[in-house]
Amino acid sequence: MRRFLICLLAVLAAGTVAGAQSLRVKDFEAAVDSLKTLLDARTGVSPRTLRLEHIRQKGSSADFYFSVELGDYPLRPGDDAWIKKTFHRITRELRHGVQIRDIYAKRVNISELTIPAIGNDGSPVPNRFRMAAPSNIPLVRGRDHYSKGLSGRHIALWQSHGLYWDQETGLWSWQRPANHRTLEDLYTQSYVLPFLIPMLENAGAVTMTPRERDIQTMEAVCDNDPAFERTADTPAFVRIQGQYAEKGKWQDAGEGFADALEAYRNTENPFTMGSARMAKTGSGAQASWSANLPESGDYAVYVSYKSLPESITDAHYTVEHSGGSSIFRVNQRMGGGTWIYLGTFHFDRKARVTLSSQSGMKGLVTADAVRFGGGYGKTDRGGGISGMPAFVEGALSSMQYGGFPLELTDKWEDNYTKDYAGRGAWVQEMTSRGIPFDLSLAFHTDAGLTPNDSIIGTLAIYTYRADNSYSYADGQSRMNGRMLSDFVQSQVVSDIRAGFEPEWTRRQIWDRSYSESRTTGVPGLLLELLSHQNFADMRYGLDPSFRFAACRAVYKGILKYISARYGVPYVVQPLPVHALKAVLREGEEAILSWEDTPDSLEPTAVTSRYRVYTRIDDGPWDQGTDLLTRQYRVKTEPGRIYSFRVEAMNDGGKSFPSEVLSVGRPRGESRKVVIVNNFTRVAAPTWFDSPEYAGFTDALDGGMPLGQEINFAGEVVQFRRDAEWTTNSNPGFGGTLIENAGKIRAGNSFDYVYIHGKAALEAGYAFESTSAEAWDGSRGDNFAADIICGKQVRTRIGRGAVPDRYTVFPEGMQKALREFTGRGGNLIVSGAYIATDAWDYIYPGVGPDSLSTRNFIEEVLGYKWITNFGDKSGKLESVEGSPIGEISYNRDPDAPLYMVEFPDGIAPAGKEDITLLRYSRTKISAAVLHYGAGYRTVSFGFPIEVTDNPSRILKEALQSLTSSQAIQSQEVPLKL
Repeated sequence: MRRFLICLLAVLAAGTVAGAQSLRVKDFEAAVDSLKTLLDARTGVSPRTLRLEHIRQKGSSADFYFSVELGDYPLRPGDDAWIKKTFHRITRELRHGVQIRDIYAKRVNISELTIPAIGNDGSPVPNRFRMAAPSNIPLVRGRDHYSKGLSGRHIALWQSHGLYWDQETGLWSWQRPANHRTLEDLYTQSYVLPFLIPMLENAGAVTMTPRERDIQTMEAVCDNDPAFERTADTPAFVRIQGQYAEKGKWQDAGEGFADALEAYRNTENPFTMGSARMAKTGSGAQASWSANLPESGDYAVYVSYKSLPESITDAHYTVEHSGGSSIFRVNQRMGGGTWIYLGTFHFDRKARVTLSSQSGMKGLVTADAVRFGGGYGKTDRGGGISGMPAFVEGALSSMQYGGFPLELTDKWEDNYTKDYAGRGAWVQEMTSRGIPFDLSLAFHTDAGLTPNDSIIGTLAIYTYRADNSYSYADGQSRMNGRMLSDFVQSQVVSDIRAGFEPEWTRRQIWDRSYSESRTTGVPGLLLELLSHQNFADMRYGLDPSFRFAACRAVYKGILKYISARYGVPYVVQPLPVHALKAVLREGEEAILSWEDTPDSLEPTAVTSRYRVYTRIDDGPWDQGTDLLTRQYRVKTEPGRIYSFRVEAMNDGGKSFPSEVLSVGRPRGESRKVVIVNNFTRVAAPTWFDSPEYAGFTDALDGGMPLGQEINFAGEVVQFRRDAEWTTNSNPGFGGTLIENAGKIRAGNSFDYVYIHGKAALEAGYAFESTSAEAWDGSRGDNFAADIICGKQVRTRIGRGAVPDRYTVFPEGMQKALREFTGRGGNLIVSGAYIATDAWDYIYPGVGPDSLSTRNFIEEVLGYKWITNFGDKSGKLESVEGSPIGEISYNRDPDAPLYMVEFPDGIAPAGKEDITLLRYSRTKISAAVLHYGAGYRTVSFGFPIEVTDNPSRILKEALQSLTSSQAIQSQEVPLKL
């Protein structure tokens, strides 16, 4: 009977097959090409290939299995039906009546690949992956909580590669070649450290990274166990030891940290070399860690402890820094046995952290070590320590010093693989210690090359299938990784197209088995933002404003993914405020005011409150004052300088700080000066472009970092476009020296009003200040206006698809200067490009400013352009009769203030105008005194703030504005 049934089924099946013609893959090649063309046009994404790999036919219907590239498109709900309908239409004649049942990308039905489009209205996007938000007590809680931000969320992220020990060469080596002034090991740091991590934390998230996040090279470690002993051979840069003290009843808590070795080898783990301490809550016990730091400055503060079954969730840590005290509550039930970041603070060498047994619950508080600063590398992988700052080393080094058991990487033989593959293992290890990561992000910039000037663009990678499963350990679908990838990539591409490059390329969403997206155990994204190897990409990528925008887009994509996954509303944190004014009023009062910055891309990014920070003289910033209005009043004391900066806040987080403005008044009666900050430029270095040669030219202008530049490796030495990569030491086009890797270069601090104001106060003048956009030229009771121009110059953004930025004298500034001088106000103007910006240019394709601007400069300011290359000696000298004397300006890229590659040579425009200073080597005129109609102007072709004596320059300049004595200028032949 059984045999009969089998035969009957076989006959029926044969009859069914015979009723339909068998389909062959090769017959559909042209149709697949047509489908790819239509999909490319529909989605704006173009994979290199698309193939039909297999047809599974059952009678009169069939499933069509395409290559994995079908899933590389960003598919929206309805796109699956459109693909099926379209393929049905264009293959009608090929199928001979066979119906299309389902379509697959590799093994995945395309209906599973559809992800809803990202929104911007603050509502969670509906999706099939919705789950209840985990109710956990965060690892670290500080001052602020953002109900519609990322408070309570935990994010693991890292910035690609880093320095590692190469066993084959026996050298500490970079994992990527040096191109276009940088290398990926450093370049991704310039996104993640100054921008992305702060944005996420400003939204309330707890972020953790397996790489060192602190660029501070000084370090102190404080612990209850003895540390290694320094010897005469210990390098000076090796971390110092601080002190540990206890009060009350503490007991041994078992194994803990001890900084027992100067360098850690093989799998040596400092978190197994010492002991930890514990005390009962409410016992009055207290532990403290203190250090005399090698230098004053900003230091990250890390704490460590032991997690026990009776550990509390609100261990009270107090960080005592130069600005006061900051209190944190740490959930010690999670994260034991590693370094937990509390924050970065300024210390005047004295640093202290205390832990109390105070708690709202019964249990145990544990104490182990505290660390101040990032320091230098601490691991010896076979040839000694690297001698480089810890933040440039790869994840493997930091993970070892952070208590990660390196035995978990023994399945890989070489350090290169251990470094990148170990990052996912680190996430899983931290998860096993109780940290509830919501997602992981691997930030890369290695997206390929183009032979022309086309943009490589942004690629997103996730892994749908891992360990034979399509789910994470908690049972949630791994397709969450696709939603995360789609949201972040969509936001990045949209924002870059809106603000920088309308033709920015959206590459694919790859479902690929990359370690960093496969092994983290949580929704993971490997983001290839752009290609640091590609010249067209890097004309944007070296611009700090681009990096800020790109990181803001990544943060927003993460925020909106969290919102969609947990079904909670969101609010985007505000942009920094603008149009600041700090004015003096009678009664020794100062008034600070500002305007909100609307975000045209995000309707929810509306400010609801503010925090104003105050600094007195050169002291620390205070803890800030919270306000609901756009105005802050403060009493001032004569002889002191008061500086202010503002953060905008809402329920989604807080903004980056504003520029810094200052006020001050001397004792007794005085004239008053208004200082106008006209130096707003942050920029990529200058570049040139031709069919055969192209590249970045630091020698002309190295650009302007925002705050500090940490990604600079060295100058470009290979400009030939057809130069090909042979080894990492000879990377071809864009090849770059690496002698500066690990060094930090100064940029625009937006805090130069203080330097000018201090000089004015020392000269006996009161001063107030304003941003350039807030200044309308009203004179009020100001005797003079000091216009800070720094290295402001018309700057080309990438290929120039958006308007140029940062011109020195735009129409609004010209109008304000005419207004001010028309009412008898005197001027001081200084900057490296105050003439070049109008007569010449430093970026290709920009062109000189209009004739009307040149006429304005000659007529109102009284100087004219000689050359952009005034001098490179860094020294100036007075002409006979000028009281200023010899002055130097900064040409050292390693100095605390930004460097000037070339200052402007400027000459008197009128017969009565005179030269005050010349460049020492060339004798080109560097400063001009102009006698206007009822006012005077002193203009300097270099920035005053980067000279060795700003006080003397401004004092004599102010004196020149009042003196009736004319200085006789001597004609000196120009030496070019």
